[in-house]
Amino acid sequence: MKKIPVARLWHKKGKMEYFTMLQLQKYMPEIEFEYHVILDQPDYHDEWSEKIDQLPVTCKWYSKEDMHDYLKDSGYGTDELILKIPKFIHFYHILINHYLRRVHRFDYVLTIEYDVIFNNNDLDQLKEYLKNQIPFGIIEPANQGCDKALAKQLSELFEQNIVQLPNVGINAGFKGLNLKIFDEFLNPSAFNMLLNLFNFSGIYNEDGSEKTGWVRTTIDTQEQSFHSLMNALSPNYELLDPQNYYVFPYWVDLDYLLKSKVIHFIGHEKPQIMMDMIDSKIKEWETI
Repeated sequence: MKKIPVARLWHKKGKMEYFTMLQLQKYMPEIEFEYHVILDQPDYHDEWSEKIDQLPVTCKWYSKEDMHDYLKDSGYGTDELILKIPKFIHFYHILINHYLRRVHRFDYVLTIEYDVIFNNNDLDQLKEYLKNQIPFGIIEPANQGCDKALAKQLSELFEQNIVQLPNVGINAGFKGLNLKIFDEFLNPSAFNMLLNLFNFSGIYNEDGSEKTGWVRTTIDTQEQSFHSLMNALSPNYELLDPQNYYVFPYWVDLDYLLKSKVIHFIGHEKPQIMMDMIDSKIKEWETI
């Protein structure tokens, strides 16, 4: 079985990131993961960084500047646009996947955030999809529009309606992603057309106030929209069983969320129960 790359922008080599890597090792020891992660704080170092370095996995760490250099060296974007990318922080999620497809020719990656927690020992469906590199998503039943921000722009680009699941919203932070979606955007002219679909203006107005409403929603979810809508075009795309795998706002119904086999604590503020679960699992695994 091929190694499965894990690709994402993470904050740093810290406790949450260590937990995510250890979690994959403990729940799926039969799968070999290889990490390709952009670090927002590449110089950060603490005891958790050292624990990450001791894990028996292959890791390649990148800085945001590495991704800027990748764009420049490949003829993608302009110097002016590259300076704007930090305002659209989620664009680095797209960049690392594009890089892995173009440079390393990977077909598939697992996308996972550090606030995703496996919540059941029976993850057979998920493991099957990963082992066979089947593109998959996990639904957000409370927000069917969470991945539709770029639906109009992408449909216009492809000159057809590309929305395969109009009544289903797919989560951004946990999916098996088909990297072949980037094959349409490998040459500079096509990639630059894609760049024009995104809003790099950031979340603040010129007067310093935060943007709100649909404009803010579009900015916050455009990476989610691109990856989710494009991934669903894959001929072998699957949804994890929505009766057992789903993402739900913890502040709406925590009890319902805790019944999902995979929990993603979405939102900018994290509840104490998330950290309690992470601490409990780390303690259990490190004492075995």
